[in-house]
Amino acid sequence: MSYWNAASRRTERALAALLLYLLGAGPLTAQEAETNLFGSLQAIFFTQKSRITLNTPLPDGTTTLTEERNSFAIQQLDIFLQRQIDDNFSAFVDMEYQLNYSSEHRWGSMSLQEAWLQYSHSDAFNVKLGLLYPAFNHLNEIKNRLALLPYIFRPGVYERLLSNLYRSEDYIPEHAFVQLSGAVPSGDFFWDWAVYVGNAEDSYISRTDADGNIRQDMDRKFEFLSGVDPTNADLKLIGGRTGFRSRTEHFKVGLSFTHDYDNLRDTTRYPMFFTRPRAEFRGDARRMRLGADLSGSVGGVRFEGEFINVFYDYDLADQAGFDMNLTFAHGMLGYWFTDKLFTYGSAEFGTGTFDKGWSHSSLSFGASYLLNSAISAKAQFIVHEQRHDEDEDRAMLKFVFLGLSVLL
Repeated sequence: MSYWNAASRRTERALAALLLYLLGAGPLTAQEAETNLFGSLQAIFFTQKSRITLNTPLPDGTTTLTEERNSFAIQQLDIFLQRQIDDNFSAFVDMEYQLNYSSEHRWGSMSLQEAWLQYSHSDAFNVKLGLLYPAFNHLNEIKNRLALLPYIFRPGVYERLLSNLYRSEDYIPEHAFVQLSGAVPSGDFFWDWAVYVGNAEDSYISRTDADGNIRQDMDRKFEFLSGVDPTNADLKLIGGRTGFRSRTEHFKVGLSFTHDYDNLRDTTRYPMFFTRPRAEFRGDARRMRLGADLSGSVGGVRFEGEFINVFYDYDLADQAGFDMNLTFAHGMLGYWFTDKLFTYGSAEFGTGTFDKGWSHSSLSFGASYLLNSAISAKAQFIVHEQRHDEDEDRAMLKFVFLGLSVLL
């Protein structure tokens, strides 16, 4: 299911071939069982101007802070490996590199984002085993397919560079390990379904400390090995998505749900101002995510919308009158002016809680131009505002992004 929906038959054919190639459906036959190596690269230049307005003056009497940044960067490079083992089995790997990655100089980051084996019995029944992006709303499964997206910076909770700032794992299920899914034809539509299970969130995973000892938040005596989730089954992730899409791929709608727990013992992901009252909570907070997505096209018009509501069930927060629930909404409206030029405007809104309630909103305008079947030139302008509810501190950030997205 490609993001793109061109206004002409020529573009539709070209992008359909692009999508098939990106997802590993190359010309090799199953009998050859060769491994395909391909990827996606996004190189950018950006300029950022920020203005922070404080309700309480700093010691020097300052109430307004400004700053500006400009930089070139390899925003993200994904190396994909795909192998069609036989008619029923296939495998896929996604290695992600961010921000001019260099292990020698300790720049950027490198991570394994997906590594799974898929068994396809039919369109109606498939099984994935391994590290995978689970089905949740529209963007979660394709957020790393940069060549298929018009954005340079993806909607907040899906932007890989901002996953720590947004605490993305609170809003979306980052990974699962077993997923059953399928598409069942029903008239002019397909009924899409998926259910999955996975580990508890990443903060539960055991790790090696500076002294070489294995540490894990729930059991300090855990001495097995780092990199595994040693929690009980009741803390694991379960979830799913159900929805309908047209056979022409011009309309898609769905509902998503997950259930897991938030590890409140872990404070390493929070900003320095993380103090009270959430800092007093130390335990496992039951978390339920509800998501809804709608996307499609009419002629040259393309639209996309998502909503996420995160509900917490945690007695200590309820007793303290502290609302831990989160929301996030995103909408995009775009238009194909020509076979190659796509322009769009988007907006998003969200709420969160650190030591106090805060909300954020963004407006974005952008364009993507297809230079050829493998290269897109992109531009994006973003105005982002962040507000603290109690003291009314505000931060206004403006970004201009220019970039090239390349299918390798």
